[in-house]
Amino acid sequence: MPDEAARKRMPVEYARRLNEGDVDGVLDLFTDDVVFEDPVGQPPLVGREALRRHIELAVSARVYETPARPVTSMDDRFVVTQTTVELQAPTPMTFNIIGVVEVDEDGRGRHVRAFWGMTDMAIGVPGGTTAGTGLIPEGTAS
Repeated sequence: MPDEAARKRMPVEYARRLNEGDVDGVLDLFTDDVVFEDPVGQPPLVGREALRRHIELAVSARVYETPARPVTSMDDRFVVTQTTVELQAPTPMTFNIIGVVEVDEDGRGRHVRAFWGMTDMAIGVPGGTTAGTGLIPEGTAS
């Protein structure tokens, strides 16, 4: 199993490769049978080819991810990261997500869960800055 430092590098490396548009490099971080839930509650993507289409779409929308410091688990299986995701698809969109990645014995992602809801995103706001409450446009938080 990968050590804690290796598990913590995985989501940071994912963001770096994604931000550079390196689709194949991103896919190398995952198992062939990866399950990718983005967001949790929607049907998951299963397998690297399904993930490839998702990553290609994100890259075409000029995705840029900024991960916070990852946190890992004592059982050597998980890494959790809060990430700000910005897209230009074609309207600017910003998401505040919590990603939970289960890794295999080689440190590759086998199950990814991206937690975010409608109040964790801003649409039409360049750079993700909004008045008032962080990513949530003023007056929409409940």
